[in-house]
Amino acid sequence: MDHSHHHNHDHHVESEVKTNVTYNDGKIFIKLKDNTGAIPELAFEHEAKMHFIMVSNNLEEYYHLHPEQEQEGTYAVSQSLNDGTYQAFVDITPVNKAYQISPNPVQVGTSETDKASLESEDNWIKEIDGKTVTLEDVIARVGDEVPLVFDLHGETPDHYLGALGHVVILDEGVEQYIHVHPASDDTTTFNAYFSKPGMYKIWAEFKFDNNVHVYSFIIEVAE
Repeated sequence: MDHSHHHNHDHHVESEVKTNVTYNDGKIFIKLKDNTGAIPELAFEHEAKMHFIMVSNNLEEYYHLHPEQEQEGTYAVSQSLNDGTYQAFVDITPVNKAYQISPNPVQVGTSETDKASLESEDNWIKEIDGKTVTLEDVIARVGDEVPLVFDLHGETPDHYLGALGHVVILDEGVEQYIHVHPASDDTTTFNAYFSKPGMYKIWAEFKFDNNVHVYSFIIEVAE
């Protein structure tokens, strides 16, 4: 797998695809159009044309959804959301169009959610339904390829989205969505790349017995 594209991300590239995310009565709608007003064609990545991540501003609530195309250029997925302020990230790979993933703010109800201030944590061992995942010590610096090594304590998860797990990382400002790739299809080591220092929250998803469990960790990235 070619990781070199991480290092070529020029964050000043004007995105040629616009995303518009709205929520109405238990359903999320995502509309896409490119810079010419046309519907962009999407490539398949990790077994889906669109991965969709929605988090509350305080990073407490996390949803990884797979919207389906309802009509040309409009995708939708059912998910009831508590009132609050969310940021939605539309993870797509348009064909032949520059695209930069950026947060789409979505307000549900009237109560606004403030951004979090993440605290470093000492607990690198998380258990959900009897399945334990440990994140090995992480030394994260800006500009390095940072391996995130998850120890599943002898358990082998089911394949999920073409790999043994799926990892999403966001900064505490809920602005930067970090793509993370498995080092190979049969490992629970993932490689991340950070362009700015600060506190980040990691959501690691592993599928056991047909249930996807989401384990969250907070790391600090140094200059």
